[in-house]
Amino acid sequence: MHDALILEHLELPSVLLCTTSFTHTARVMAEQLGRGDFPIIEVDHPIGRLDDGGLSGRIGQAVDKVVELLM
Repeated sequence: MHDALILEHLELPSVLLCTTSFTHTARVMAEQLGRGDFPIIEVDHPIGRLDDGGLSGRIGQAVDKVVELLM
């Protein structure tokens, strides 16, 4: 979350992509940093043990929303 906010501060449009297990923490952090409205996109957890195909599938769940929010 912190890195995404730094990128925004540098005028680089950003969204946060995180797994469902970390979304609550990211939202709390965004709120504490004064950006409760920051766009957060969730993908299913976990991702650590996925092979390339599985990871691509998770990213596929979110890519359209990422593009939409960045445009």
